[in-house]
Amino acid sequence: MKFSLKTLAAAVALAAVAGTASAAINDGSTGNGTLFFSAWDGQTSYNYDMAMSIDAYEADLAVAGNQNLIWGGNFNSSFTSWLATANTSTLQWSVLATDTVGQRRILTTVGAATLPALNNNADVLRTGAGNIQTYVNNVNPVLTGNFAVTTSNTADSYTGKLIGDKINNKFNFDTSASFANNSYDNGVVFQKTLANSSGITKGTNNAYTDGGVAVRSWVDGAGLHIAAVPEPSEYAMLLAGLGLIGAVARRRSQKQA
Repeated sequence: MKFSLKTLAAAVALAAVAGTASAAINDGSTGNGTLFFSAWDGQTSYNYDMAMSIDAYEADLAVAGNQNLIWGGNFNSSFTSWLATANTSTLQWSVLATDTVGQRRILTTVGAATLPALNNNADVLRTGAGNIQTYVNNVNPVLTGNFAVTTSNTADSYTGKLIGDKINNKFNFDTSASFANNSYDNGVVFQKTLANSSGITKGTNNAYTDGGVAVRSWVDGAGLHIAAVPEPSEYAMLLAGLGLIGAVARRRSQKQA
């Protein structure tokens, strides 16, 4: 996996565009829905339109070594504003997208430690995909630009209700992450479930990878990440560690001489 500042710059630029390009989350009812971020603390929720379609995401992923997407900018400012009054000790979040034309595509974060190869029956997963659409269509009217803060009293817009009752119950795993998932090392898996358009054959889970490296999602000071590379700070720490090891090795070799 190669990483460069150019890749990071391109990712940040994409994030800036993603933060302003869309006025509504695409619910996937006509195919190729857009990714969105949802967080909740048990009382209120925060939703963010990532303005990237499933097809666009997968096209980017197909370019080996290019998967380091960061949503910063107004994601940071709006999310930080919500966090100021949220209960961070109970905070959970997820990234979702769906496509309900023909074979169902459901993109989710994976909070479980392991990802099973098979998911639930296709009819159950189709219901889950429909629940995502219902949720999106309730959030879109209250979006301010590309984000929204709602309360548990807002009908069908409470994120915990969506994830806990109507999504997790349809899957064989938890789709939510916690506030502790704040780096690549402890980020959550990002994957796609495929389910047939009819019948009850079990759906298949497919973890995203880039050049053989697992794609993970996390939230930190830089913003929301969906990436197959560690943060730049982690590279700096790695290089510093390697430098220290090299210095120790040189000292040892000098003493032996």
